[in-house]
Amino acid sequence: MSPKIAIIVGLLIRLGLIAYAEIQDKYFNLKYTDIDYSVYSDGAQYVVDGGSPYDRHTYRYSPILAYILIPNVWISSFGKILFSFVDMLACIFMQKMVKSTFLLNLWIFNPLTIQVSTRGSSDTIIVFLIYAMLYLLKKEKYTLAALIYGFMVHLRIYPIIYSIPLYFFIDSHQPQRIYLGIFSKNKMKFALISGGLFIALMIFFHFIYEDFLFQTYLYHFTRKDNRHNFSPYFYQIYLSFESITRIQATLTFLPQFLIIILAGLKYYRDLPFAMLIQTLGFVVFNKVQTAQYFVWWIALIPLALQNTKMNKKEILILSIIWLILEVQWNVGSYYLEIQGQDVFTMIFIQCIIFFLSNTYLMIKFIQNRLPTEFYKIKID
Repeated sequence: MSPKIAIIVGLLIRLGLIAYAEIQDKYFNLKYTDIDYSVYSDGAQYVVDGGSPYDRHTYRYSPILAYILIPNVWISSFGKILFSFVDMLACIFMQKMVKSTFLLNLWIFNPLTIQVSTRGSSDTIIVFLIYAMLYLLKKEKYTLAALIYGFMVHLRIYPIIYSIPLYFFIDSHQPQRIYLGIFSKNKMKFALISGGLFIALMIFFHFIYEDFLFQTYLYHFTRKDNRHNFSPYFYQIYLSFESITRIQATLTFLPQFLIIILAGLKYYRDLPFAMLIQTLGFVVFNKVQTAQYFVWWIALIPLALQNTKMNKKEILILSIIWLILEVQWNVGSYYLEIQGQDVFTMIFIQCIIFFLSNTYLMIKFIQNRLPTEFYKIKID
């Protein structure tokens, strides 16, 4: 199957599931649509009514997302259709850089990534922006790449972790452009434009919505979430929710920061791989993990694993095992949320197994990496 046909088939599968979601949401207790999609839609409704999207409890996104989804007020599936088209648009940029049809199909036909976009997650927008940025960086169009990066970090704060490898990657193939070891015209241009756009948007929306700064960014640094999730931290937080201090909550970021800094400095020449290890480490050690978070690093696999000692069979087996472990966690989730059974201990054990498997996956990627430079990869 050619990449173009695969993208078309992938889009049709997604549109079919969006249509099916209407049936499941109407006739079954277990809804197909993700709760976050309701939050987006409610935020859009508040905007239409002349209010703030932050009037909707738990709306912790950029106001721009609510603006984009205003048509949801009249067409409930608009956002899901948009996210699915953006998902496949990201694949168009993928296939310009990913020469392995197998790796491309690993994203297009991945059950998890299909489910995330069709259930109403906006994370496919970030995936699209990441691949558009990488493509422009490869073309050395630094101004456009910087604008996309600044906008991307505004929409979702987590891509800020890529700032280290991005900065050191730029002009790394042209050492004569770099002075004092860390400065160059293109590096400074990228940093100033992307940082300037992020700050400008932050100031603009801070004056419009007084809750913007805290709800969109600051909340995540001191977040205490006692709802169960894939993170092994969840059970400890659940048991000692009232006694957890802000310092304890903040300390959980330390393992993430170490991985982000070390991976960024070590692998920046192989930019997609650096971003993959950073994102995987960030998600694995995060105190809150949902299925959408996995999309953040899975999206980078097609480009990052083009140069690896692992063969297709080994990558496929690892992918299947990972999906099985992800599904077995959801079984416990079903018994807890839908059946109301006390299965916290079982879910905690599943979280530990899942944590260890993800850590093993990260080590496996690093051990099998073949040194390469992103600047040297040929693109269409």
